[in-house]
Amino acid sequence: MTLWAIGGLTALAGVALPGPLPAAAAARDGGAPLFEQPPTGTPNLTGKWAMLEAITHLLTADGKEPPLNAAGKAEYARRQAALQAGNRKIDPTSDCIMQGTPRLLYAPHPFLILQTTRSVNFIHEVNHTFRIIYWDETLPDDPDPNYLGYSIARFEGSTLVIDTSGFNDKTWLDYSGLPHGEKLKLQERYTLSGPNTINGAATLTDPDYYTAPWTTRFTLNRQPGMSLGENVCMDTHQM
Repeated sequence: MTLWAIGGLTALAGVALPGPLPAAAAARDGGAPLFEQPPTGTPNLTGKWAMLEAITHLLTADGKEPPLNAAGKAEYARRQAALQAGNRKIDPTSDCIMQGTPRLLYAPHPFLILQTTRSVNFIHEVNHTFRIIYWDETLPDDPDPNYLGYSIARFEGSTLVIDTSGFNDKTWLDYSGLPHGEKLKLQERYTLSGPNTINGAATLTDPDYYTAPWTTRFTLNRQPGMSLGENVCMDTHQM
């Protein structure tokens, strides 16, 4: 069993590891540390979280419509027209396509944040989706596009910051159909505002469909005692 698996399983079971694992304990072939711990004293966001209010259409932090460019407006109008006509197949999730980010955060299902010395992990109830995000890694220069992109994590003071790039263009940003292209760059910020609340923000930069970067905000609430249920998309899902 790998070091990550041991750490992850013991954390999920509520069992503490013998002590902090030194960053130099594991190394790459080239000798560089495999991971770096977040600074001592940074918050631990481990727990089950959910949004109490459903958000189906993202707005900017000041309550305005996202700054779509001409191409973005045309694509968004096409999707809106299809939805209003009752064509739910226009939504990629109707064919069990992965939700993508940041839409995963807005799914009406809870998720687990598991923070370890090697990574911060998001385990979503919806369609058994998970993200493993390592501390202080480097984003690839020319990644193969995928649904969740490639992410790195760090702390800025007491705020968890996750930067992601390398997306494909097959997902929607929200349930209303906001588009994005493969040049999308996403920065998520998570700040504990109390023991049971996270104030979050997502900043999106995508020159294919938007005239400027824009930020949307959200609030997560801790869900003590809640277990993640089994949620599997069955339309085309095959195990």
